[in-house]
Amino acid sequence: MRDCCRIRAVDIAALLLIAVYALAALAGVLEISANGTELDSDLGMYAYITAGERHPESFSADPTAALHSHSFWNAARYLGALLTPGNEYAVGLLRAGALAVFVFYAGFYLLGRWLFGSPILAAVLSLVMGVTVWVGWGTFWGVTHSDPVPRVFFAALFPFLLWGGIAALRHVRARPLVMLAAGLCVWVHNISALATGAMLFMAFALNREKRSWAVHLGILAVCLLCFFLPVLFSLRSLLGGQAVVLSADNLAVLRYLFDLRLGADYGRMLADLGGYLLACSVLFPLFPAACAGWLITVSAGWGGGERARDLARMYPGMLLALALVALFSWAEFQLAARLGRLPLGHDLIRGTRFLVPLAWLMVVSGVACFWPRLRKIFRFSLLAGIALAVLLLNQDRWHMGALHSLARHTGLTLPLQDRAEDRLRHNAARREALEKLNALTRPGDVVFSDNGDPAIRYLALRGLFHSFKDGLYPYYGKDADRARVWLRYNALMQRGPTGYIDAWLASGVSWLLSGRPQDRALLEPYGDVLWENKGWLIVRRR
Repeated sequence: MRDCCRIRAVDIAALLLIAVYALAALAGVLEISANGTELDSDLGMYAYITAGERHPESFSADPTAALHSHSFWNAARYLGALLTPGNEYAVGLLRAGALAVFVFYAGFYLLGRWLFGSPILAAVLSLVMGVTVWVGWGTFWGVTHSDPVPRVFFAALFPFLLWGGIAALRHVRARPLVMLAAGLCVWVHNISALATGAMLFMAFALNREKRSWAVHLGILAVCLLCFFLPVLFSLRSLLGGQAVVLSADNLAVLRYLFDLRLGADYGRMLADLGGYLLACSVLFPLFPAACAGWLITVSAGWGGGERARDLARMYPGMLLALALVALFSWAEFQLAARLGRLPLGHDLIRGTRFLVPLAWLMVVSGVACFWPRLRKIFRFSLLAGIALAVLLLNQDRWHMGALHSLARHTGLTLPLQDRAEDRLRHNAARREALEKLNALTRPGDVVFSDNGDPAIRYLALRGLFHSFKDGLYPYYGKDADRARVWLRYNALMQRGPTGYIDAWLASGVSWLLSGRPQDRALLEPYGDVLWENKGWLIVRRR
């Protein structure tokens, strides 16, 4: 690169700016969520699993935490545990999430720098990659939308896997190492690792690089071996569970549980896939723009660098791999029903979210072909326009946190301030209730909640009798008896806004945390209200 000192200074400035954004977002999210009181995803599960490992006495009577405190490991939970201050398990996970946000934006900036040379194009790539795109099946592409769940950590590593894959296109002997890296990422997020491994393998398979077919096939065989060794080791417990023989009644119970918990996501798999493709082709024409960018990049006579053309050579293979992954996911789901067993590969359809980053890469690659012909004013205008759009239009939680933190330190009036203040007040009252619950109860006590609040486990450090998310444990564990118990209480909860009262009474649990203070008159015949604030009640059964 020419003028290395100037470029190096620009890169350092960009990385420092990304670091400031990640730290500001973390500070804002921690304040708005009252130090992690509000976790609305699987992150709450990871927080209470760590809490269960460190405080087993608190969950001895919890029907879920007592069984699963040592049963799940991934990189996000491990990193979160390392960064946890005291008993603030959610804070540790959010700190790890801030690191993932930094690595994500920095990774795509560095990848863009390597591919296209221009720091402006690298910044553009980093910004557009952070735009949240909903895919379906309860998933999305992006890192700042909500909680830093494992797919967010994998997204942070994705630019580096791509980087290695593009470099290995010409350095064929490096391909098995790239596939091994993708396989090891199964401990970051298994679905993403499987989809990425398929993309890289297909891209390598369709690019022989002037070697004999025997050598090419041999390298591909080594690639498969390197990828599947860690994958099969990681998934051995899940695959081993397929040997469990279920009676017809138990199978029917678990299938009903699946339909209740996941039917809305996977019941119309092909229709939802079509809707996703249509939305990103017509309403937001990202995929057609990507095809145009690919054609421009591979066409002779245009600009663009050698590395960008290597990326374009990989693009068809990666698309084919994602199509095959989606087809396999759908076919396995259909076949499972016909064979009278539970589906295993339905989640793989979520891997189609990688169509989004691949599309952004090809769009920017197409723009890069014209880049030398553009005047500087147009280049800077493109970057400024995208940055302004992200600032004004982004509604993500982490972006809201960054703006909230900036507003507090500068006194500026910024977007999303009112929403941030509302969430802050709500979560402060919620944390106050959870801390009081911890003070009123003893380790080993179990609490019922009107909304299955996981913070009862990871913040109040008390057992939780029933949660909607707990329904997946008996499904994947093929425990039909526990599934029946969960279904019973879920049916009571679904009777209406006050159905939780019937469920609490049926459970026999002494303690109740309710986020419906308007139900006090309905609760007082059955228990004493020991504490309340504007949003919460703590009740002990008489």
